[in-house]
Amino acid sequence: MQWQVLRMEVMMMSRKLLWIITVTAIILFAVLNVFRKGEAETPPPSVHKTMAIDSTKCIAPAAFMRANHMQVLYEWRNSSVRTGNRVYIAPNGSKFEKSLNTCLGCHSNNRLFCFNCHSYANVKPKCWNCHLSPMETP
Repeated sequence: MQWQVLRMEVMMMSRKLLWIITVTAIILFAVLNVFRKGEAETPPPSVHKTMAIDSTKCIAPAAFMRANHMQVLYEWRNSSVRTGNRVYIAPNGSKFEKSLNTCLGCHSNNRLFCFNCHSYANVKPKCWNCHLSPMETP
């Protein structure tokens, strides 16, 4: 009979201990979250200096871009992210920043520009895994 009483006391103590640990964890999480709030609101420092986008002309003729825009974007991604080369010099000598913003500088007036063509071609680009889709921006 004594061992049953002892067993009940141990169970009660373990429940109290579990309750104390849970409450402590919740309070600790809440306190740490309050102090971290300021960190999330600070924008990250700009890594590179952006250059002006000339939205009056495309980097290449339309026929070339229709056929090769994904290769251009892959090359831009690889050279800007991996080697730090963020400037594209077009065959006519014009300089462009290697960025989706360069493309969207001209094509942002039609929010469905990318979506309609990709739907028609039945392709699902991976650009929007990292970048905001024009459909998501205000």
